[in-house]
Amino acid sequence: MKRINTIGFKMRLIHNRIHKIMEAKHREDQDEELTGMQRWTLGFLKEHEAENIYQRDIEAEFSVSRATASNMLAIMERKGLIRRIAVDHDARLKKVVLTERANRMVERGRQEMEEMEKRLTTGMTEQDKERLFSYLNLMLKNLGVGESEGTEDDKKQNNT
Repeated sequence: MKRINTIGFKMRLIHNRIHKIMEAKHREDQDEELTGMQRWTLGFLKEHEAENIYQRDIEAEFSVSRATASNMLAIMERKGLIRRIAVDHDARLKKVVLTERANRMVERGRQEMEEMEKRLTTGMTEQDKERLFSYLNLMLKNLGVGESEGTEDDKKQNNT
């Protein structure tokens, strides 16, 4: 079997192309030089904006040490992306909230992801997309990726 005719090779090509396109979009806006982890953290904070999120929640979500999370949050605070606000019930705790600037960045990122998803699925019917998700979830399962490692949408898709 030729390498170019394998699923793994095709998936690698798709991954590389998505990464290249998305990184080019991020570089267009020079003042937004964020690490992948900072982007993920912004997304996590946005998804949980109705909750009180503390540094320890970020540590747990991304399996990073206290020092790593603290350093990253300090950098994000200096960049004007987050604020740490003391809470009344415990002077040691500070909840982490997005700034307006970060909210705009997250919204732009969400739009870029939607555009990429549309680009990837152009020409596919809803049934095609459902089958593709089913195949991808099966491949992930075959590779030992459990449901707890997927997104909420992935978990919902598995139950359908």
